Amino acid sequence: MKINVQKNSSVLKAGGFFILVFVCYTRVMKQKKFFAVSLMMLASVMAAVIFVLLGLAGTVEELSVEMGRSEADAILASAEISEETVVSVPILYYDQVADPCVNIYDGGAAERQFEWAECGYYSEAYETGLTEADLSEEYLPVAAGGELLANRGLDFTRWFSTVTGQSKSYAGKLTFNYDAASFSYESEDFYPLDNITMAGSAADEAVNEDGRNHLFTLNLGVPVEILLDGEEEFSITADDDTFVFIGSELVLDMGGVHKPMTGRFKIMKNGEVYTSVGEEDFAYSGVKLDEGATIVRVFHADRNSPESVFKINFSNMLLNLTSSTLASTGEIQVAYDPENPSYIAPLGESLTVEPNTNRAILVSAVVQIAVLGALLVLFLMAISLVSRYSRRDHIREE
Repeated sequence: MKINVQKNSSVLKAGGFFILVFVCYTRVMKQKKFFAVSLMMLASVMAAVIFVLLGLAGTVEELSVEMGRSEADAILASAEISEETVVSVPILYYDQVADPCVNIYDGGAAERQFEWAECGYYSEAYETGLTEADLSEEYLPVAAGGELLANRGLDFTRWFSTVTGQSKSYAGKLTFNYDAASFSYESEDFYPLDNITMAGSAADEAVNEDGRNHLFTLNLGVPVEILLDGEEEFSITADDDTFVFIGSELVLDMGGVHKPMTGRFKIMKNGEVYTSVGEEDFAYSGVKLDEGATIVRVFHADRNSPESVFKINFSNMLLNLTSSTLASTGEIQVAYDPENPSYIAPLGESLTVEPNTNRAILVSAVVQIAVLGALLVLFLMAISLVSRYSRRDHIREE
């Protein structure tokens, strides 16, 4: 058992104090006949007890830390799960207000980003180059602006974070179905924020005559294990701006206010990523991957009513999953935390959660109190024992 004298000096002081009090007591009682023996017995007992309790107290910090520590389940590959498994993927949504119908020909285009159908002055069109090719240090897209009226002066800060009076975040999840080596999610009416209204907003953020909340953005991260076997493919279908990154590099650029369109990428055996948007042929994207863990990041904006389509498919790609099934829903989770987008979980690794400091302090305090209580009980027992024998010896002398 580990002994830590420095961390448990309070216990030593308490033991020494009790011994000192006992010495004074026996001297006052003037029981010289029993003083030496009783003192030696008490000192031996106290030393033994303190030694044992020091060992216990010396490990209390380690014990309390372990009690406050938890580990997530080991990371698995999707190949280890059964068919028809449901996988829960965390997602961050941002509800957006409907911008006013300002005169876009008078410099107002930069003030309107969400809701164009009610205002007019635009044509639905797909436009690339609205985002930089690399994510920011916060793993968010960086707006580059566009030429079309609907894409001028875009503000991605508002799109993917909370801005008072304009956007508000909501945590949610998508449930992917696993079947025939394919993870997929499909919705022809994708309105995840129906019936949500933003308190205190200057304008109604939802075009809700049909009861649907049409204006929102999302940030989705899916951890994958790149195999470089030449079979890995991904596709996404959505209307309005959709940007897909692998790690921090842009691979699919489907910007603009537009009808539903599909983007695809496939990973070659040499790590090169080939992409296609709409009817385009596959072409090298300029992105080359190494074998191992990474994250596919999807950023999407629904900026215009009245439709919202969202479909994703991972084909022959290994998703990194936690090893346990959620008891309440029967779902398996991906190994991703949207609050910590920098972490990439490799296969087989456990996520260690930091110790619960408050719990450690509580456990330590309880054990220290128990130690002092035990010392006090032992001290009182020793006093009682010595007093008993002192009285008996006094009676015999009389």
